[in-house]
Amino acid sequence: MVSDNFRDSSKMKIDCSAFKNADPDHLWQCVNGEQDNSASCKPVSVICEGYTRLQLKGNQSNVCSGQLEKEENNNWVPVQQDNFDFDVCQQMHCGNSLSPNNRTNKNLNVTCTDKVKVVLKHSGKDSKCYGTVNIEVKGSVNPVCASSWTKTEAELVCKELGCGELIYTEEHQNSGGIMDHVSCKGNESSLWHCQAQHGKNIQCSNQPYVVCSGSVEVKLADGPGRCAGRLEIKHEGQWKKVPVKGWTDAQSAAVCKQLQCGEKGKTEKFSQGSGSFLSITCPRNKKISKISECLTENSNNQFSDREAEAAGITCEGHKVVFLSGTCSGHVGIEHGREIYWLSGSKETWNQESADTVCQQMHCGNAANFSFNSTADMINKVWKNSFSCSSRENSLFECNQTTPLPPDHHNSTAYVKCSGNIEMRLTNSCWGKVRIRVEEKEGDMCGDTWTEDKSVKLCEKLNCGTPIKAHNSPKDGDILFKSLHPTNQTTDLTQSIFVKNQDNDKSCKQKPAYVVCSGSVKPRFSIPSYKCFGNVEVEYEGKWIPVCEDALKDTNNGNTICQELKCGDAVETLPYFGPAPAEKLAISNLNCIANANSPLSACSSITASTAACKHSGLRCSEWRTMVPDKKACSGTVLVHWRQGLSAVSRENFNETEKEKLCQNMDCGGYQSTNKIHPQTIEIDSFWNKSFSCGENPGSIWECENKSTPSRKEPVFIECKKEPSVSISQGCRGEVRIDGVPVCASNWDLSYAHKVCQEKLCGNAVFIESKASSKGSGNIYHVSCEKYHSIIGQCRRTKGKCDKNVVFITCSESVKFRTAEKHGGVLYVIYRDKWERVCPFNRSAVLERKLCEEIKKENHSISTEDKQINLETTLEFTDVTMDIKRSVKQCSCEKVSPATIICPGYVKPTPTPTSPSPPPPPSPTSPPPSTSIAPIIVGVGFLLVVIILISVFIRFCVKRARKSKVSSKMLPGKELEFESGEYEDVIDKENEMEDLSHGVRSEAEMISEKDGQSVSSLPYEDIEADEARPLTFSGTTAPAARDINVHEDGVTYEEEDSQESYDDIGMITETAQTTPEVHNSSQTIDDLNTAAPGLVERDEDYLEPDVDG
Repeated sequence: MVSDNFRDSSKMKIDCSAFKNADPDHLWQCVNGEQDNSASCKPVSVICEGYTRLQLKGNQSNVCSGQLEKEENNNWVPVQQDNFDFDVCQQMHCGNSLSPNNRTNKNLNVTCTDKVKVVLKHSGKDSKCYGTVNIEVKGSVNPVCASSWTKTEAELVCKELGCGELIYTEEHQNSGGIMDHVSCKGNESSLWHCQAQHGKNIQCSNQPYVVCSGSVEVKLADGPGRCAGRLEIKHEGQWKKVPVKGWTDAQSAAVCKQLQCGEKGKTEKFSQGSGSFLSITCPRNKKISKISECLTENSNNQFSDREAEAAGITCEGHKVVFLSGTCSGHVGIEHGREIYWLSGSKETWNQESADTVCQQMHCGNAANFSFNSTADMINKVWKNSFSCSSRENSLFECNQTTPLPPDHHNSTAYVKCSGNIEMRLTNSCWGKVRIRVEEKEGDMCGDTWTEDKSVKLCEKLNCGTPIKAHNSPKDGDILFKSLHPTNQTTDLTQSIFVKNQDNDKSCKQKPAYVVCSGSVKPRFSIPSYKCFGNVEVEYEGKWIPVCEDALKDTNNGNTICQELKCGDAVETLPYFGPAPAEKLAISNLNCIANANSPLSACSSITASTAACKHSGLRCSEWRTMVPDKKACSGTVLVHWRQGLSAVSRENFNETEKEKLCQNMDCGGYQSTNKIHPQTIEIDSFWNKSFSCGENPGSIWECENKSTPSRKEPVFIECKKEPSVSISQGCRGEVRIDGVPVCASNWDLSYAHKVCQEKLCGNAVFIESKASSKGSGNIYHVSCEKYHSIIGQCRRTKGKCDKNVVFITCSESVKFRTAEKHGGVLYVIYRDKWERVCPFNRSAVLERKLCEEIKKENHSISTEDKQINLETTLEFTDVTMDIKRSVKQCSCEKVSPATIICPGYVKPTPTPTSPSPPPPPSPTSPPPSTSIAPIIVGVGFLLVVIILISVFIRFCVKRARKSKVSSKMLPGKELEFESGEYEDVIDKENEMEDLSHGVRSEAEMISEKDGQSVSSLPYEDIEADEARPLTFSGTTAPAARDINVHEDGVTYEEEDSQESYDDIGMITETAQTTPEVHNSSQTIDDLNTAAPGLVERDEDYLEPDVDG
């Protein structure tokens, strides 16, 4: 860099190469006349042989004052005589010399007029041992320019300022300075005395920046003592953390030595604190003595690992004060793994020292102190005693007294503090860790919280053992950063607590959080269904479902049932209702067999967000209340594992009825003055009475142990009765109170109940479709065997992950043919007319089909171009309603079924396109056997006459035994229960054999029960048709038909006035069809059908049977 005068003046070049053998006499002789005014042109510097370099040594605060030295043979030697013919101060750019010059030890000391010193600045402020290099002259600070700046000059600055060794140097931008082209040898007393260009306003672009080892400080922060805590290094004025990754014990030892905390150290986790990380690069294969040796010019680079953990160190010199109890006890000192006790006597233990200990332990002041002897303590007494004042925060900051008095081993110090420390969890057995000390309560930082501390806290609170937490609170009122137990700690409140500073927000979003097993409790999701249903577990304050795998183990199921006082587990149940919004579920349980202990005592309780199949449970003591007639009115019955029992009216008042109506989702109780006649015979009453207190959760919470003496049943009538409907009459979307029903878990038997309740026969087809009202708040339904109508089934509203239920009842099925009275057979039961696969047929079957075809207009449409047929007709009984024979069944490469009915006229072929001959009708005899119909007719008539005679005798015999006959709905077909009416069926079969020969095997196939909704089509429904129209729950002597014969057999009789076209030619013949039920039968199996509760003097429709 150059001065302004040089830059602004004309520059000329010199060239003395022409003087090969001799030097020029004058420098002007080398001028060649050329000029160079470019910016790269620099001035020439010359040092003559007679020049003597001088410097002043001895005063860092003023380098222009001190002992005068001159350079000889690259060494600096003191000047003893002032024999210079020039002003030495001017040569050193220190102004002028002050006189006289003092001699000290024969050496010459000089003080100049200018006061000059080297200063370092950072961000415009004075800094120690790091910063930009500046020169202060007479109070004015000016930068040093960095032209030709090297490590040698930087090391000299660190040395001159007493800042240790150079860590690194770099250049910062600047516009000018007081020195440039500085060139030092390294042995100068000051940067100011190095060879350089001096000037008041030297133009330059950069300024040197140095970092010396003296700027680096180290500490262990937020620990229980000075020699333990989080490692922090002060670098360039900022305290920064060090990442634990890559940190070694050897580096920890260097830190401990630097802090005078012993020779060794080990890595340990402490609170993470705030601030950024410092990159550390320690030299390899070299033992470091100071941590500054690991710093480089890259140490301040932004640390990329956001998940880095700060290194912590516990040095071997670490020691802490503790009390043997919480805020009271003997005063101990833990040093390493050794435990010592503080000497106690009049000379070694006083009020001030006791106050200091209590305050250090966050326990207030000393309420009283004393000293006593304990045999196991007096053998290990700490070597020093302490003399404290009110200023010290720690016993180790007090003055130490050594040696101890002769009797220091006789007793140890004891103190009882005025305060106390309490620990708890915010929600009893789970939540944030809360600590209360000195009238303040706050949270514990989670940085240093460990599983071992969770174990001790759960045990202290009698909350079992810790389990995995899935939540993490993001806000905390942090009072303490950490706690540190000692080897003597038996309770966490005896630990060493590290308090959080009020302005430290580093842990605000990381409070310690613990979940103990004692917070885990099971329940059934619907209280009104006692001891069965969806199992839920309270976990972190939320009720979450349980995975099926966790309930398969009998021990786990028994533990849940026993805790809920429900006996033992009987079976797992499908999950009922909408999928929970909470993804968390109990995925694993490990409970002990026959432990009679709660769920919280299980050795393993694991929750997971992994997808699983949720499940329910049925316990042996399951029970629920259902009215006998409707969903919300009737005689109240308890369904339980042994059958049915009526509820006694004793103490079952309006409060209890109100709660029951609410539990059944029937609104409130409706008080009426009607007299309700008893409609069923009661054999058994529930052996417990009910009395509701204030706000019970369900009617079962009102149950008490007293046995009622009054044997009269409760009749209830609620305000609301659920309305079940099908959107298009006998076909369409199933709705309850206008709300669609979700297809999840829907069963064919449910569809039968709906169709029968709406007088639409039985269900022939079920599918799931998108809801016309969306998939939001719609009904989920689950029925048990004892539910006679859909309204009695469990139902709840919620989001449906599947489509809604769409059913077709048999009364909506229609048939037609392609031509008038015959041709290709078509059926409509699912939005379109479709052709039918070939099927096994009989005369009765064809007659029924023809009767149905008459009701519909034929169609000559040939729009149905389907390649594969998807529908067939299947008959299991000649008495079966033809509409119920429709089944979904695919068939390929077959001709569709045809039928010829009376009145069929063969289509006239057109001249241009002759029609093929019509297919022969299976019922039309060939022309050569025209007499056959007469023979068949006569034979058929004889059989009918014989059958009538036999049947009349049979009916007369049964009528004598019958007392009361029940009615069936008019206009409906008579359904026979399989196996009970063989005489009638056999006669019918004989009649059929005369006209068509032996029945094919296909006609004798018995259908399976219905399929689940997941398969969409439901083909097999006859099994449900065969069930009696009655409660199909467990059988018990709870209730029975009032018509009981003396031989113990119950009869249900059919109306004699009904006409049944299905049975051949028989018309207007009185018939009695008894259903025999063994009234003394008792079966525990939930899947066994129970005898019905027969109504008195009323028409009734039984479930799952033809309507």
